[in-house]
Amino acid sequence: WTFSAYRLAIALFALIQGLSSNGKVYWLREPRAGGWIYGPYVNHNHYAGLMEMLCPIPLVIALSGHVHGYWKLLPGFAFVIMASTIFLSGSRGGMLAFLVQMVVLGILIGMQKSRQTALRVGAVLVVIAALMLWVGGEGLVSRVASIQAEAKTELEGGLRLTVDRDGIKMFAHKPIFGWGLRVFPVAYPQFRSFFTDKIVNEAHNDYLQMLVEMGSLGFLTTVWFLAVVYRRGTRKLTVWAWDLNGAVGMATLLGISGILVHSFVDFNLQIPANAALFYVLCATAAADTRFGANRRMRRKRTPSPDLELSSVPTQTSSTT
Repeated sequence: WTFSAYRLAIALFALIQGLSSNGKVYWLREPRAGGWIYGPYVNHNHYAGLMEMLCPIPLVIALSGHVHGYWKLLPGFAFVIMASTIFLSGSRGGMLAFLVQMVVLGILIGMQKSRQTALRVGAVLVVIAALMLWVGGEGLVSRVASIQAEAKTELEGGLRLTVDRDGIKMFAHKPIFGWGLRVFPVAYPQFRSFFTDKIVNEAHNDYLQMLVEMGSLGFLTTVWFLAVVYRRGTRKLTVWAWDLNGAVGMATLLGISGILVHSFVDFNLQIPANAALFYVLCATAAADTRFGANRRMRRKRTPSPDLELSSVPTQTSSTT
Protein backbone atom coordinates (compact mmCIF):
# COMPACT_ATOMS: atom_id res chain seq x y z
CA TRP A 1 0.00 0.00 0.00
CA THR A 2 2.90 2.34 0.70
CA PHE A 3 4.26 1.78 -2.79
CA SER A 4 0.83 2.42 -4.33
CA ALA A 5 0.47 5.64 -2.34
CA TYR A 6 3.94 6.76 -3.46
CA ARG A 7 3.16 6.17 -7.13
CA LEU A 8 -0.17 7.92 -6.76
CA ALA A 9 1.54 10.91 -5.12
CA ILE A 10 3.93 11.29 -8.08
CA ALA A 11 1.08 11.10 -10.58
CA LEU A 12 -1.06 13.60 -8.64
CA PHE A 13 1.88 15.98 -8.41
CA ALA A 14 2.46 15.68 -12.15
CA LEU A 15 -1.22 16.28 -12.83
CA ILE A 16 -1.31 19.40 -10.64
CA GLN A 17 1.92 20.74 -12.10
CA GLY A 18 0.68 20.09 -15.62
CA LEU A 19 -2.44 22.16 -14.95
CA SER A 20 -0.62 25.02 -13.23
CA SER A 21 2.87 24.92 -14.75
CA ASN A 22 4.80 28.14 -15.30
CA GLY A 23 7.48 26.37 -17.37
CA LYS A 24 9.77 25.75 -14.40
CA VAL A 25 10.69 22.54 -12.59
CA TYR A 26 8.73 22.47 -9.32
CA TRP A 27 7.56 25.98 -10.26
CA LEU A 28 11.00 27.25 -9.19
CA ARG A 29 13.84 26.37 -11.56
CA GLU A 30 13.88 26.98 -15.29
CA PRO A 31 15.77 24.36 -17.37
CA ARG A 32 18.87 25.70 -19.08
CA ALA A 33 18.14 23.91 -22.36
CA GLY A 34 14.38 24.27 -22.25
CA GLY A 35 12.12 21.26 -22.44
CA TRP A 36 8.57 20.04 -22.02
CA ILE A 37 8.33 19.70 -18.26
CA TYR A 38 5.96 17.17 -16.74
CA GLY A 39 6.11 15.99 -13.16
CA PRO A 40 9.67 15.68 -11.82
CA TYR A 41 11.09 15.30 -15.36
CA VAL A 42 12.38 17.96 -17.71
CA ASN A 43 11.32 15.78 -20.66
CA HIS A 44 7.67 14.71 -20.71
CA ASN A 45 8.56 11.54 -22.62
CA HIS A 46 10.68 10.33 -19.72
CA TYR A 47 7.84 10.91 -17.26
CA ALA A 48 5.65 8.79 -19.52
CA GLY A 49 8.35 6.11 -19.48
CA LEU A 50 8.30 6.09 -15.68
CA MET A 51 4.52 5.66 -15.57
CA GLU A 52 4.58 2.93 -18.23
CA MET A 53 6.71 0.86 -15.89
CA LEU A 54 4.78 1.68 -12.72
CA CYS A 55 1.09 1.79 -13.64
CA PRO A 56 0.66 -1.96 -14.36
CA ILE A 57 1.45 -2.73 -10.71
CA PRO A 58 -1.68 -1.20 -9.11
CA LEU A 59 -3.80 -2.43 -12.03
CA VAL A 60 -2.78 -6.06 -11.57
CA ILE A 61 -3.24 -5.75 -7.80
CA ALA A 62 -6.77 -4.42 -8.28
CA LEU A 63 -7.66 -7.19 -10.74
CA SER A 64 -6.15 -10.05 -8.77
CA GLY A 65 -7.70 -11.93 -5.89
CA HIS A 66 -5.31 -10.57 -3.26
CA VAL A 67 -7.50 -7.60 -2.31
CA HIS A 68 -11.26 -7.54 -1.94
CA GLY A 69 -14.10 -5.07 -1.70
CA TYR A 70 -13.19 -1.47 -0.98
CA TRP A 71 -9.50 -2.36 -0.74
CA LYS A 72 -9.45 -2.53 -4.54
CA LEU A 73 -10.29 1.17 -4.77
CA LEU A 74 -6.85 2.54 -3.84
CA PRO A 75 -4.82 0.62 -6.46
CA GLY A 76 -7.63 1.12 -8.98
CA PHE A 77 -7.69 4.87 -8.37
CA ALA A 78 -3.88 5.00 -8.52
CA PHE A 79 -3.91 3.27 -11.91
CA VAL A 80 -6.54 5.65 -13.31
CA ILE A 81 -4.52 8.73 -12.33
CA MET A 82 -1.18 7.28 -13.43
CA ALA A 83 -2.45 6.08 -16.81
CA SER A 84 -4.24 9.38 -17.43
CA THR A 85 -1.05 11.36 -16.89
CA ILE A 86 0.70 9.33 -19.61
CA PHE A 87 -1.72 10.83 -22.12
CA LEU A 88 -1.90 14.24 -20.44
CA SER A 89 1.90 14.49 -20.57
CA GLY A 90 1.60 14.67 -24.36
CA SER A 91 4.05 11.83 -24.98
CA ARG A 92 2.95 10.11 -28.18
CA GLY A 93 5.44 7.31 -27.67
CA GLY A 94 4.04 6.84 -24.18
CA MET A 95 0.49 6.66 -25.53
CA LEU A 96 1.41 3.95 -28.01
CA ALA A 97 3.35 1.99 -25.39
CA PHE A 98 0.40 2.11 -22.99
CA LEU A 99 -1.97 0.87 -25.69
CA VAL A 100 0.36 -2.05 -26.40
CA GLN A 101 0.37 -2.87 -22.69
CA MET A 102 -3.43 -2.93 -22.61
CA VAL A 103 -3.55 -5.15 -25.70
CA VAL A 104 -1.15 -7.63 -24.06
CA LEU A 105 -3.21 -7.53 -20.87
CA GLY A 106 -6.38 -8.13 -22.88
CA ILE A 107 -4.82 -11.17 -24.54
CA LEU A 108 -3.79 -12.63 -21.18
CA ILE A 109 -7.24 -12.03 -19.72
CA GLY A 110 -8.81 -13.58 -22.82
CA MET A 111 -6.69 -16.69 -22.34
CA GLN A 112 -8.19 -17.03 -18.87
CA LYS A 113 -11.69 -16.49 -20.26
CA SER A 114 -12.54 -14.24 -17.32
CA ARG A 115 -15.46 -12.08 -18.39
CA GLN A 116 -15.66 -10.31 -15.03
CA THR A 117 -12.02 -9.21 -15.20
CA ALA A 118 -12.47 -8.03 -18.80
CA LEU A 119 -15.47 -5.92 -17.77
CA ARG A 120 -13.48 -4.38 -14.93
CA VAL A 121 -10.63 -3.42 -17.25
CA GLY A 122 -13.10 -1.97 -19.75
CA ALA A 123 -14.78 0.11 -17.06
CA VAL A 124 -11.43 1.43 -15.84
CA LEU A 125 -10.40 2.41 -19.37
CA VAL A 126 -13.69 4.28 -19.84
CA VAL A 127 -13.02 6.22 -16.62
CA ILE A 128 -9.49 7.03 -17.84
CA ALA A 129 -10.81 8.29 -21.18
CA ALA A 130 -13.41 10.47 -19.45
CA LEU A 131 -10.80 11.95 -17.10
CA MET A 132 -8.40 12.64 -19.98
CA LEU A 133 -11.04 14.40 -22.05
CA TRP A 134 -12.20 16.43 -19.08
CA VAL A 135 -8.71 17.58 -18.08
CA GLY A 136 -6.91 17.55 -21.44
CA GLY A 137 -9.69 18.88 -23.65
CA GLU A 138 -8.93 19.91 -27.22
CA GLY A 139 -5.19 20.02 -26.62
CA LEU A 140 -5.07 16.32 -25.85
CA VAL A 141 -7.34 15.45 -28.78
CA SER A 142 -5.12 17.35 -31.22
CA ARG A 143 -2.00 15.74 -29.73
CA VAL A 144 -3.43 12.25 -30.20
CA ALA A 145 -4.57 13.14 -33.72
CA SER A 146 -1.03 14.25 -34.62
CA ILE A 147 0.36 10.73 -34.14
CA GLN A 148 -0.62 9.66 -37.65
CA ALA A 149 0.77 12.82 -39.25
CA GLU A 150 4.01 12.49 -37.28
CA ALA A 151 4.41 8.86 -38.31
CA LYS A 152 3.85 9.76 -41.97
CA THR A 153 6.42 12.55 -41.78
CA GLU A 154 9.02 10.24 -40.24
CA LEU A 155 8.44 7.54 -42.84
CA GLU A 156 8.89 10.11 -45.60
CA GLY A 157 12.29 11.17 -44.29
CA GLY A 158 11.85 12.80 -40.90
CA LEU A 159 14.65 13.63 -38.49
CA ARG A 160 14.42 10.41 -36.46
CA LEU A 161 14.65 8.23 -39.55
CA THR A 162 17.62 10.26 -40.80
CA VAL A 163 19.44 9.79 -37.49
CA ASP A 164 18.66 6.07 -37.68
CA ARG A 165 20.27 5.81 -41.11
CA ASP A 166 23.31 7.70 -39.88
CA GLY A 167 23.49 5.40 -36.87
CA ILE A 168 23.55 2.33 -39.10
CA LYS A 169 26.58 3.83 -40.87
CA MET A 170 28.25 4.29 -37.48
CA PHE A 171 27.59 0.66 -36.60
CA ALA A 172 29.06 -0.48 -39.93
CA HIS A 173 32.39 1.14 -38.99
CA LYS A 174 32.68 -0.73 -35.67
CA PRO A 175 30.26 -3.64 -35.85
CA ILE A 176 31.72 -5.96 -33.22
CA PHE A 177 32.66 -3.94 -30.13
CA GLY A 178 30.99 -0.62 -30.98
CA TRP A 179 32.15 2.89 -30.22
CA GLY A 180 31.84 2.68 -26.44
CA LEU A 181 29.13 3.58 -23.97
CA ARG A 182 27.98 7.22 -23.95
CA VAL A 183 30.14 8.01 -27.00
CA PHE A 184 27.23 8.53 -29.42
CA PRO A 185 27.02 12.36 -29.14
CA VAL A 186 30.80 12.62 -29.59
CA ALA A 187 31.13 10.32 -32.60
CA TYR A 188 27.86 11.17 -34.36
CA PRO A 189 28.83 14.55 -35.96
CA GLN A 190 31.26 12.90 -38.40
CA PHE A 191 28.40 10.73 -39.72
CA ARG A 192 25.62 13.33 -39.62
CA SER A 193 23.96 13.73 -43.02
CA PHE A 194 22.11 16.99 -42.33
CA PHE A 195 23.05 20.46 -41.14
CA THR A 196 22.21 21.68 -37.66
CA ASP A 197 23.81 23.96 -35.11
CA LYS A 198 22.47 21.82 -32.26
CA ILE A 199 24.01 18.80 -30.57
CA VAL A 200 22.35 15.46 -31.26
CA ASN A 201 22.93 13.99 -27.83
CA GLU A 202 20.96 10.74 -28.27
CA ALA A 203 19.76 8.54 -31.12
CA HIS A 204 16.13 8.66 -29.91
CA ASN A 205 16.16 4.91 -30.43
CA ASP A 206 17.64 2.94 -27.55
CA TYR A 207 18.11 -0.18 -29.67
CA LEU A 208 20.09 1.63 -32.35
CA GLN A 209 22.16 3.51 -29.79
CA MET A 210 22.94 0.25 -28.01
CA LEU A 211 24.01 -1.30 -31.31
CA VAL A 212 26.25 1.69 -32.10
CA GLU A 213 27.84 1.99 -28.66
CA MET A 214 28.10 -1.69 -27.66
CA GLY A 215 28.42 -3.35 -31.05
CA SER A 216 26.90 -6.66 -32.02
CA LEU A 217 28.41 -8.44 -29.00
CA GLY A 218 26.84 -6.06 -26.51
CA PHE A 219 23.56 -5.99 -28.39
CA LEU A 220 23.27 -9.79 -28.51
CA THR A 221 24.14 -9.97 -24.82
CA THR A 222 21.26 -7.60 -24.07
CA VAL A 223 18.89 -9.65 -26.24
CA TRP A 224 19.94 -12.77 -24.32
CA PHE A 225 19.33 -10.96 -21.01
CA LEU A 226 15.81 -9.95 -22.06
CA ALA A 227 15.08 -13.46 -23.32
CA VAL A 228 16.00 -14.88 -19.91
CA VAL A 229 13.81 -12.30 -18.15
CA TYR A 230 10.78 -13.09 -20.30
CA ARG A 231 11.34 -16.85 -20.16
CA ARG A 232 11.46 -16.87 -16.37
CA GLY A 233 8.72 -14.28 -15.97
CA THR A 234 6.18 -15.90 -18.26
CA ARG A 235 6.27 -19.10 -16.21
CA LYS A 236 4.27 -17.30 -13.52
CA LEU A 237 1.57 -15.80 -15.74
CA THR A 238 -0.85 -18.72 -15.65
CA VAL A 239 -1.55 -18.17 -11.95
CA TRP A 240 -1.46 -14.36 -11.75
CA ALA A 241 -5.12 -14.03 -10.74
CA TRP A 242 -4.73 -15.90 -7.43
CA ASP A 243 -1.01 -16.30 -6.76
CA LEU A 244 1.05 -13.34 -5.56
CA ASN A 245 4.15 -14.51 -7.42
CA GLY A 246 2.14 -14.63 -10.63
CA ALA A 247 0.68 -11.17 -10.03
CA VAL A 248 4.14 -9.69 -9.46
CA GLY A 249 5.43 -11.38 -12.60
CA MET A 250 2.47 -10.13 -14.62
CA ALA A 251 2.85 -6.52 -13.45
CA THR A 252 6.60 -6.36 -13.97
CA LEU A 253 6.48 -7.93 -17.44
CA LEU A 254 3.80 -5.45 -18.52
CA GLY A 255 5.96 -2.58 -17.26
CA ILE A 256 9.04 -3.95 -19.03
CA SER A 257 7.10 -4.41 -22.27
CA GLY A 258 5.82 -0.84 -22.17
CA ILE A 259 9.24 0.76 -21.84
CA LEU A 260 10.70 -1.56 -24.51
CA VAL A 261 8.05 -0.41 -26.98
CA HIS A 262 8.66 3.25 -26.12
CA SER A 263 12.41 2.76 -26.56
CA PHE A 264 11.98 2.42 -30.33
CA VAL A 265 11.27 6.17 -30.57
CA ASP A 266 12.98 7.65 -27.51
CA PHE A 267 15.91 7.32 -25.10
CA ASN A 268 14.22 6.47 -21.80
CA LEU A 269 16.85 3.90 -20.90
CA GLN A 270 19.58 6.56 -21.15
CA ILE A 271 17.96 8.29 -18.15
CA PRO A 272 19.47 6.86 -14.92
CA ALA A 273 16.22 6.93 -12.92
CA ASN A 274 14.26 5.07 -15.60
CA ALA A 275 17.11 2.66 -16.36
CA ALA A 276 17.45 1.78 -12.67
CA LEU A 277 13.73 1.07 -12.35
CA PHE A 278 13.83 -0.98 -15.55
CA TYR A 279 16.52 -3.28 -14.13
CA VAL A 280 14.64 -3.58 -10.84
CA LEU A 281 11.57 -4.76 -12.77
CA CYS A 282 13.70 -7.19 -14.78
CA ALA A 283 15.24 -8.65 -11.62
CA THR A 284 11.82 -8.96 -10.00
CA ALA A 285 10.27 -10.62 -13.04
CA ALA A 286 13.09 -13.15 -13.36
CA ALA A 287 13.46 -13.89 -9.65
CA ASP A 288 12.43 -17.18 -8.10
CA THR A 289 9.13 -17.23 -6.22
CA ARG A 290 9.41 -15.57 -2.83
CA PHE A 291 5.88 -15.42 -1.42
CA GLY A 292 4.65 -18.65 0.11
CA ALA A 293 1.49 -17.46 1.84
CA ASN A 294 -0.79 -18.86 -0.83
CA ARG A 295 0.94 -22.22 -0.79
CA ARG A 296 0.56 -22.41 3.00
CA MET A 297 -3.13 -21.63 2.70
CA ARG A 298 -3.65 -24.50 0.26
CA ARG A 299 -1.62 -26.97 2.30
CA LYS A 300 -3.73 -29.25 4.48
CA ARG A 301 -3.27 -28.81 8.19
CA THR A 302 -1.98 -32.06 9.65
CA PRO A 303 -1.58 -32.65 13.37
CA SER A 304 1.96 -32.63 14.68
CA PRO A 305 3.41 -36.00 15.71
CA ASP A 306 4.59 -34.40 18.95
CA LEU A 307 1.04 -33.38 19.79
CA GLU A 308 -0.24 -36.88 19.09
CA LEU A 309 2.40 -38.44 21.31
CA SER A 310 1.78 -35.93 24.10
CA SER A 311 -1.72 -37.30 24.56
CA VAL A 312 -0.47 -40.86 25.09
CA PRO A 313 1.07 -40.42 28.57
CA THR A 314 -2.16 -38.93 29.87
CA GLN A 315 -4.16 -41.94 28.77
CA THR A 316 -1.45 -44.35 29.98
CA SER A 317 -1.16 -42.74 33.41
CA SER A 318 -4.90 -42.86 33.97
CA THR A 319 -4.94 -46.54 33.06
CA THR A 320 -2.08 -47.20 35.42
